[in-house]
This record gives sequence, structure tokens and C-alpha cells, in this order.
Amino acid sequence: MPGKQARSTPRTHKPYGFAEQRNPEGKHMHHTREIPREGWGDYLALLSNLERDHWVRIETESVDFGDQPLAGRLPLVEIALESKGSDQGSVEIIVGRPGGEVTHRILKPDHIYADESESGELECLDIEDADQVKTLIFFEPQRAGDELGIGAPS
Repeated sequence: MPGKQARSTPRTHKPYGFAEQRNPEGKHMHHTREIPREGWGDYLALLSNLERDHWVRIETESVDFGDQPLAGRLPLVEIALESKGSDQGSVEIIVGRPGGEVTHRILKPDHIYADESESGELECLDIEDADQVKTLIFFEPQRAGDELGIGAPS
């Protein structure tokens, strides 16, 4: 996916259902996989817990509107599957700092894909809705001064 960068700091977790793959030479390969619908709630809850405060960038892609930036380099607050109410089944993404959060909701998600590095680190979460709109959440590499309240997101 254009503009995506590999993480500079190692992570110790492997996302839900990660299956390591190797090419014929024994080297790890980049990997995209679909998260099964019945696992969305658990996967997003785990991801939200493990990646809280990790810097992310959010974009949407659609045929009608092209590529649109939604949030540039902000700390992740939460990604959740709504389980109750009129928004049941929607995915809500919240990024930002306390008092300055940005919320994006995907009302009718159809597919969720995890784009992982050779080592199994999540680089991008791709959520596609019933109208063929993709929401891309890019997990950004750490930078000096990347702590809540220190430095300005770029």
C-alpha cells in the first residue's frame, strides 16, 4: 500500500490467527490475511489493548471520492466493534489526545484485513464496507519524542 512504512521498533505480539509463512529460501514473507467476521470483536479488542497510544494515520479510499486523509499521525485510543444499539455491527475508531479525539465510524463493514510485515507485525488494518470504501489504519514507526503530550504529530 502506498506510503506505508515498516516499524522501526520490534513488537512482541503476533496478531490474531497469525500464520508464519516462508518463501522457498526460508525467508519470511509479507502477508495480508482476512480476519473472520466471527472474530472481529475479539481481534479489535485485543488490537485496541495492545496498540493503545501507538501512532497511527487513517485514510479512506473509494471510487467516488478517491483517497482521503482522515487523521494524520495521532495516538490510537480505541478500535471497537459495536455490539449493541442502532450501530450494532459497526466499527468505531478513535484517535487523538484527551479532549481532542477524532472518531471515525464504519457503519456496514464487510471485510477486515490485516497487512503484516515479514515478522508478523501489523502495519495496516484495512476495513472495507458494503459500498466498497476502504478505511486504512497505518501503524506508524516510533519517532523521538513520540509520547502523549510531547512533540507535535506531523
